[in-house]
Amino acid sequence: MKFIVFGEDWASHPSSTQHLFSELAKQHEVHWINSIGMRKPSAKFHDIKRMLSKLKQLFRQSKTAAIATPNNMTVYKLPVLPWHDNRLIRCFNRWIFSRYLAPSTCSEPIMYWLSVPTAHYLFDKKTTDKLIYYCGDDFSALAGVDAKLVAPFEQQLINSADLIYVISELLLAKMPATKTKMLTHGVSYELFTSDVEKADEIQTIKEPIIGFYGSINAWLDIALLTALVAARPHYQLVLIGDIVTPVTQLLQFKNVTHIGAVSHDRLVSFSAHWDVSILPFVNNEQIKACDPLKLKEYLATGKPIVATDFPAVSNYTPHIFIAHSSHDFINKVDEALSLTQPQLTLLNSVQKNLAKAHSWQAKALIVNEDLLRLNPPH
Repeated sequence: MKFIVFGEDWASHPSSTQHLFSELAKQHEVHWINSIGMRKPSAKFHDIKRMLSKLKQLFRQSKTAAIATPNNMTVYKLPVLPWHDNRLIRCFNRWIFSRYLAPSTCSEPIMYWLSVPTAHYLFDKKTTDKLIYYCGDDFSALAGVDAKLVAPFEQQLINSADLIYVISELLLAKMPATKTKMLTHGVSYELFTSDVEKADEIQTIKEPIIGFYGSINAWLDIALLTALVAARPHYQLVLIGDIVTPVTQLLQFKNVTHIGAVSHDRLVSFSAHWDVSILPFVNNEQIKACDPLKLKEYLATGKPIVATDFPAVSNYTPHIFIAHSSHDFINKVDEALSLTQPQLTLLNSVQKNLAKAHSWQAKALIVNEDLLRLNPPH
């Protein structure tokens, strides 16, 4: 099969689409289109900086990708413009797409895979082609997305898709039942169960380490984390990731360590060596629709997990400490740290087995089988 994939920037942080196509590209030809954007830039500094970064990408070699680029994959940086609601801009963007891809791909069936709904208008789908919508987020509630801009493109995509994948029950309920399937996120199982040395950045920490990695964003419950470190000064909270929300008060505590974002392959050198992994999310629409990649990664490392109460963790209730308030969260961290060695050993084994069933290889196999049924060989 031949895929044209509209996803995130390949050289950025690993996404579920990138993980999937790292596997699918072992058997299929893949043309990956870097993000065409889901918001119109404003005059704000962040948007100007991002626009300049995208322009620079067009004229330079990519940095080392967070996931290695497979041999069967070609990555494209299309000079499209993000004002997708403008008719003239859409015409220009379609012309750009045709210049890069249409002449070389028109003679055989194509599997169009869209993780970015705004790409829907860029191509003309032949009767032999198939269109797959991979819905990994609730775009009406996702931070950094222009929901008003994306909504009409997403509705057109839902209507015309041959198959829709979603990652949560909330998203499943919003899609046509006849052509929608659940495909929850997976894990790089071999990586997160590997025997690695402790990261240098946490070598000298002697206190019990309560760890989190990922974007330090508005969906984190900063008030909860502040309550935790204030109530338990003998625990060390380690946060790994870029800070994009105000956390000055939290970082003032001596038992809080912030480490900037690290490469995906280094995450296990932290999470396999701290004492408790945490998912301290607020209860908003974005979190209700999410299936955090780090959940399966935390499971694979086998360390106790403490989470706030949101839908994605409910399937693992017997194996995750789920808290229903800040006070309960602190108590659950205490409970996790009080587990005996036999209890920890059993929990480690159970969590690894749960994670193994969700390897990216297993997810790619499901997709392969679905698409063969959708487009059987002649």
